[in-house]
Amino acid sequence: MSSQTVLIPIEFPDPDPLPSTFIDTLTSCKVILLGVYELPADTSADERQRREIEAYRSLYTTASSFVQEGETAEVELRMGTELEDAPATVAKERDVDALLIPNPITTLGHLLVALREEKFKQPITDFLDAINEEVLLRTTLFHVAETEDDVAVGEQLLTEIRDHLVQEGFSRPSIDITVEVSDDPASSISQAARNQDLIIMGETQETPSERIFGRTYDQVAEQTDSPVLIIRE
Repeated sequence: MSSQTVLIPIEFPDPDPLPSTFIDTLTSCKVILLGVYELPADTSADERQRREIEAYRSLYTTASSFVQEGETAEVELRMGTELEDAPATVAKERDVDALLIPNPITTLGHLLVALREEKFKQPITDFLDAINEEVLLRTTLFHVAETEDDVAVGEQLLTEIRDHLVQEGFSRPSIDITVEVSDDPASSISQAARNQDLIIMGETQETPSERIFGRTYDQVAEQTDSPVLIIRE
């Protein structure tokens, strides 16, 4: 099992807390906590320093929670203006395996794994191998097929992942498989994500539709209340 690195953005000045179940799930992962602190351009040097000290204190406190559970945790802080792309930039710079889009999370028991493309089968499986399955109550493997003719292929793909997870210690009855036919993957995934605590999906390539409406995972994050963990290719 390869080590997995997860980048978790922490948005200041009012960061959302991370529940213990979420921390417990990542016990075999390396975690990078990225503080993102938008500041007005006219912020004084003294005020910037004060906020920087407070942010680092908060980041290291959160990092200690991960370390206590066995993870390796690092912190990084980006401060300034126009930081919307900071998480994606750092994810690329650090070459992480996964990037969290942080909607508020209060618990972690129900996991939706949305697999659209065959090429993400191995990266997503590798990541699932690295998490603590004992924390999870139910895992739903979900695939959006373009046509009815593609349903069987989707079911086979998800079945292979389920069988692998069972071999790695997941409970077979706790894993559901769902294939849906749709020309709007973001909407289908968002609907399936109701009552789910965390969504895991691959970092899709930009399509003409995504250039207009935004990447699928951004649409899902906007349409749901759940955080989305993006598995990078």
